[in-house]
Amino acid sequence: MGRRRMTKRQRKMVIWANVFLVAGFCVWHFGVATLFVLETHYVGWKFPVVKKTPMELADLSLAQAPGGKLSYFGYEFEVPWDIDQEKTKRVGKTELIAFRSGNALVFSRTAPKEFVRTFLSTTKVGPDKVRNLWGEEALASDYSLHRLILEATPGEVTLFTRREDAVRNSMLVLFKGIMTPRGGESGIFRVRTDKFQGFQYGDPQARPKSLNVEIFADDGGLGFMFAQRSEGTAPAITQAEINRVVQTVRKIPERGLSASR
Repeated sequence: MGRRRMTKRQRKMVIWANVFLVAGFCVWHFGVATLFVLETHYVGWKFPVVKKTPMELADLSLAQAPGGKLSYFGYEFEVPWDIDQEKTKRVGKTELIAFRSGNALVFSRTAPKEFVRTFLSTTKVGPDKVRNLWGEEALASDYSLHRLILEATPGEVTLFTRREDAVRNSMLVLFKGIMTPRGGESGIFRVRTDKFQGFQYGDPQARPKSLNVEIFADDGGLGFMFAQRSEGTAPAITQAEINRVVQTVRKIPERGLSASR
């Protein structure tokens, strides 16, 4: 007699039996490591941005179009767009700057180590524990902590990763998925000026609805959120225009709004 062929239901049962056997073997032999791998890779599936790591900007040019010079919160910078004064306003602790093109910029300032304090309060991990897990530099500045988190990826957690390393990297990947602004899926880039260093979230060529730049110095940080319509007639924001804004930032006594052509 010939071998009887399995039914479709039987084949599915065999497949699932093998899956459970493999899962049971992993849990038996690798224990907690398996849970860390599953958790970290789930975060990678839920938040694809955690697979991105900071890259260097390919375009460092500055837009030369006329525009305006603005000053808020003790800092001055240039914008290469016509400002819509009627729609420009302060919203809480941020300044909403509207442009006649239909695009907008939200500018904000943060206190020194504000992100460090947020991280400690959100993760419920004390400073001593953080230093033990990631070293003294992790809490040295907001920039240092951002860099540590943004350089972590799910691929660093495997079944063969030491438990201590798995704990460190899993926590960083989870927090990275939570903290990374929208737009980062298209790219995360390093940003440097004479006085600041930080990160840009979003590639203008992908035309996301928003691109964020966060830069830091010893006396605090600055945030720029460039908002644009993903469709329509409004011109897309370019990397050269973002560079024009960020690279012209300088600290001055607060003077309020000014605009010039």
